[in-house]
Amino acid sequence: MSTGVQAVLLGILGFCTNFEWFLGTCMIQRPIVIGPFVGLIMGDFQAGIIMGATMELAFAGAASIGAYDPPDMVSGTILGVALAIKAGAGPEIALTLGLPVASIVLAISNVTGYPILNFFAHLMDKNIADGNDRAFQRNFILSGFVAWGVTTPIVPIAFYLGSDKISALMKLIPEFVQTGMEIAGGLLPAMGFALLAQMIMKKSIAPFFFIGYFIVVYSGVSTTGVALFAILILAALFGISSTGLFGSGRVTAVADETEGGDFDEF
Repeated sequence: MSTGVQAVLLGILGFCTNFEWFLGTCMIQRPIVIGPFVGLIMGDFQAGIIMGATMELAFAGAASIGAYDPPDMVSGTILGVALAIKAGAGPEIALTLGLPVASIVLAISNVTGYPILNFFAHLMDKNIADGNDRAFQRNFILSGFVAWGVTTPIVPIAFYLGSDKISALMKLIPEFVQTGMEIAGGLLPAMGFALLAQMIMKKSIAPFFFIGYFIVVYSGVSTTGVALFAILILAALFGISSTGLFGSGRVTAVADETEGGDFDEF
């Protein structure tokens, strides 16, 4: 497959990730999903899986919270994985190339994307005021595709030009900016795990997290084995709670026909 065809296919892949705007959070934008598709396009499916999973670790927990937008994981993953496979390199090169690209594309999309979203937001307000539901739905779908689609050509163009051109472009960026991006890129995996840990570190869940950790560290059991063991624990706990083997923890809902179907708990 020629470089031009691969560039076009990678651009189409990047554009298709915008489907999440009207399909909901379907995870199509996650590196672990994008990576294998990039591997198929580049002719190395296995490398795509490995590099996609590596990029996923870097972007673990990356989500838009309030005014914060994470680096553009779509362009970073596609270009990082594609250029690394093309160069015959490993996952570490995919990270090295992908993370700076993700930061740059984020800056570009913020400048171009949000004004477009603002335009469509006012347009949709008018659609609602006019009671035009079909126009509202159409403009809602178009808003995501247009706002974030303007950066889609960056992926095929950058891939077609090659890693040498990307490196030359990166050299034009001031050194202090590049240093900041390298530091941020190094912190991303730790930040991702920290965000995930923050969600699960509750009194009722934390012990299971450390049980799994110590099993992996001290017993030599693989993470797959621990996951299967966790499923069995979950099934056992669910069975215990549903049968009320420990007494007061059981909650049963019963419809009282005399009270019009209200539910009582005991």
